[in-house]
Amino acid sequence: MTARSPFAGALRLFALPAAAALLLGACAGPTTSGPAATAAPPAAAKPVIPTLLPTTPPAELGAVERFAWQQVVQLGEAFAAGDADAFLAKVSRGFYHGYSALEASLKALLANSRARTAVVAVRQVSEEEGRVSVKAEWTRSVTLPDGSVDARRGETVFLFLRSDTSLRLLDYRGDAPFAIDGI
Repeated sequence: MTARSPFAGALRLFALPAAAALLLGACAGPTTSGPAATAAPPAAAKPVIPTLLPTTPPAELGAVERFAWQQVVQLGEAFAAGDADAFLAKVSRGFYHGYSALEASLKALLANSRARTAVVAVRQVSEEEGRVSVKAEWTRSVTLPDGSVDARRGETVFLFLRSDTSLRLLDYRGDAPFAIDGI
């Protein structure tokens, strides 16, 4: 019979947790100290908006429908350029959702952004009883002063009032045009 040391049991008790700690440390990967030890913060997640391609009017469209198509595209261009006056020049003073509310919301959005983009894809144009409707999908992004990006996508039916000389945006259905909040 061999003599057992009184420390053998204690050694086993400490050896098992130490071995387990070593195994867990190995699974965690290498450790470093100093400046390289500080991990870089994860990159800010960028909004993912599917790519939308601009569309061109089909040849069979009449002059009024083609003009309405262009008006919607130009609304997007004015938004992207940050040109509130050009945008509002295409809107009727009788805009159903309130011209002054649109003007204030648009100007506030443009003033609180550093850069903007807008892409418009017209899906359908129809004329009926002095009104022209343009169904369009759009994407837009706004770069805020802190560098964050507010990207949105929507589908809007733009309703234009037809006059002898122009088409003016009178109303819309669906998403607010270019996600201009407050209208």
